[in-house]
Order: sequence, then structure tokens, then C-alpha cells
Amino acid sequence: MASFWMIALFLALAGIGVPMCAAMGVGAFVGLLLIDVPLDTLPRYMLHDVRSVPLLAIPFFILAGNLMNAFGLTRRIFEFLQTLVGFIRAGLAQVSVLSSVVFAGISGSALADIAGLGAMQINAMRKAGYRPEFASALVIAASLLAPIIPPSIMFIIYAVLMNVSVGHLFVAGILPGLLIAGVLMANNWLIAVRGLEPMPAVRRSSWPEIRSSFWRSLPALLTPVVILRSMITGLVTPTEASVLAVLYALLLGLLYREITWERLWEACVSSARTTTMIMFLTGVGSALAFVITHEQVAEALAAGMGGVSDSKWVILALVVVALLVMGAFVETVPAMLIAIPMFGPLVVKFGIDPVHFGVVLTYALLLGIVTPPVGLGLFAVCALTRLRIEAVIAASLKFYPAFLVILLVLMFVPALSTWLPGVVFAKP
Repeated sequence: MASFWMIALFLALAGIGVPMCAAMGVGAFVGLLLIDVPLDTLPRYMLHDVRSVPLLAIPFFILAGNLMNAFGLTRRIFEFLQTLVGFIRAGLAQVSVLSSVVFAGISGSALADIAGLGAMQINAMRKAGYRPEFASALVIAASLLAPIIPPSIMFIIYAVLMNVSVGHLFVAGILPGLLIAGVLMANNWLIAVRGLEPMPAVRRSSWPEIRSSFWRSLPALLTPVVILRSMITGLVTPTEASVLAVLYALLLGLLYREITWERLWEACVSSARTTTMIMFLTGVGSALAFVITHEQVAEALAAGMGGVSDSKWVILALVVVALLVMGAFVETVPAMLIAIPMFGPLVVKFGIDPVHFGVVLTYALLLGIVTPPVGLGLFAVCALTRLRIEAVIAASLKFYPAFLVILLVLMFVPALSTWLPGVVFAKP
């Protein structure tokens, strides 16, 4: 019962506007009181996970993404892709997806993707004749790539709480990320072909323009390759790769002569704020997990769901439905910190690979940023564009079929998540 009251109190406080960090902290404190354990358990568990080495990657990947934005590297990536494929059917819509694929390999955060690329993508589509509401909805849909394609902040948190290799999770996200991009691009093409949205073609760029844009953007385009290649070959760990990403971003800032003390300071301050929030939530989430584990919630859920079905696919479907509901009402990181100790041990008991579940859980909770009432992605885009949220939600409905197809494939084709890590990390 302590877990129930702890989560209920957290949701109630969040629902009346209490900041998420404070709501989770109060909920954890009350949960520890109810199970009658020493209150120093809260700071001990907070410090235990926050001091985890893999979590050190989070501030550096956040900083790398902010530096890329500050030094104009994301602009160069977008401009090159626009000259390359902007002229095809639904060209600028496809450019938005492709640029999000590249930026996903740098930032690891959906909201960072929206903040870094969103205004640029929406302005370009609006000038070309796209409806701003549709452009905004597309930006949110494409931002879901960031926490799936490595590096991923959500994968790092999941790996720490589930005791799974960060490297395995990063590699596991590559094929699902490409699937998401492919389905979104197919959805854009269908919308254009059926005339559901005006998607005017832009002028075809000449080969000299394409070549010039390519060479200008090549160092920035290589950033995800540098990060991934260094990890896959074993040259660096994921934590070391995050530091490498920052150093590479600083090097490119010098190369492009875009680096200034003011931009560097702004990137550092923004990264520190985001990191502080994530680390505090992760620490408090450890205390929540302690209460949930102490009360054997996962075992109770396993017993209850075992009475419904002994099929791991049915169990996975039920868990995903719960995750979708949770993601619609709770911000992504807090929802993950609650969901992992509840459902992680449960799905493992039914024979579901934890790496596969990590990808499914991450994507299912991510859909919450495009789903009211919380929908952080919706609010972030509306803050950029000054559009009414109802209009952006209506435009987002055109992407829901694509979201459903992606989710079903990720759920019922586990090899999409597990095959590549098995190949890359196979022992000789």
C-alpha cells in the first residue's frame, strides 16, 4: 500500500502544478515513512545511483548537443540536407526527418532536438508553403528519434536502473531509429500523395551548390559517426564517448570560427540546468524504486498478470498499454523512473529480453510528449511558434498511424533491437 500512496501523492502534487522534482521528492519521503525505514535511506539511495559512472555521460551529451546548436553546426546539417533532397515530393518534410536522424546522434534528447532544430525546420517549411501547424507536428514526431538513436539519455538511465550495458542499449537503438525515420518518411509521402497537406516542392539545387554545402557541413555530419564508431570499436566507453563528443563540438566551433565566450557560457549554463534536473529526478527515482522493490510490487504484478495469461506477448502488450497511459500524464523521465522498478523485473520474469524491453519502454513513454494532457513536445513547439495547442494536436493526428505501426513492430519483432548488439558484441 505504501507504493500506491507514494505514487498517488506524487501524481496529485504534479497535477496541481507542484514542480516535478519536488513532487517526486515528497512522494519518496512519504513512501519511506510508510514502510518505516530510516529516513537517511533517501539521501543514501539518491547518492548511490547519481554517483554511477554511466550517468556521467548525461551532462556531456547534453553539453555536446547545446554546443552544436550554439556554434551553428545543426544549421549546416539542415542546409546540406535541404539542398540534397529538398526538391523531391514532400521534400522539406523529409529533410526535417533526416536532419533529426543526424542530430539524434548528437543530443540524445527529444526536447533538445525540438529546441535545436525545431525553429529552423518550421521556418523553412513555413516559407515553402507548408502549414505551420503541420510543420510543428512533424518536428515533434521527428524528435522521438533523439532518445532512440544513440546516444540516448533515457537509455543511460534505463541501463543504470536495470543493470544493463549502456553500450548494448546504444547499439540496440540503431535499427529501431532507422525504422522510425523510414516510417515517418513513408507517412510524409502518403500525406503528400493523397493531398492531405500542401507540400510544395522547392527549387532543385545545382551540383555545385550541393557539393559546396556538403563540404561545409561534412565535419558536423561526421559527429554521430565519430561517437558511434569510437564506442563500437571499443576505443572508448559510452561515458568517454560523451567527453569525446564535447571535445569534437569545441573543435568544430574553432574550425567554423563560430565559438565565442558568450555562446560557450550559454551552452554550459543550459546544460547545467538540464543535468541538475535529470540527476535529481534520477536520485529520487532510486528512492521510489527502493519502496517499490521493498513492497514486492513487481512480484504482485507478475502473480496478477500470470492469472490473465502466461504468454509473454500478452504481458508485454498489457505493460505497454500501462506505459502509454503513464506517459500521457507524467513527464518522460519521472514516468521512466516509476515504470522501470515496477515493470522491469516483471517482463524479465516472463522471458522478455531487458534490452528489447528498454527500447519498447523508451518509445512507449516518448509518445507522451505528443499526447495531451501533458505533451511536453506540444508545449515546447507552441512556445516556439505561438500557435494554439489545439491546432498542433489536430495536425499531430496525421502521425498517429505511423506511431502505432512503429510501436507494434518494436514490440513484436524483438530481433530488431537484439540482433545488432549480438553481432557487435559477440565474443570471438
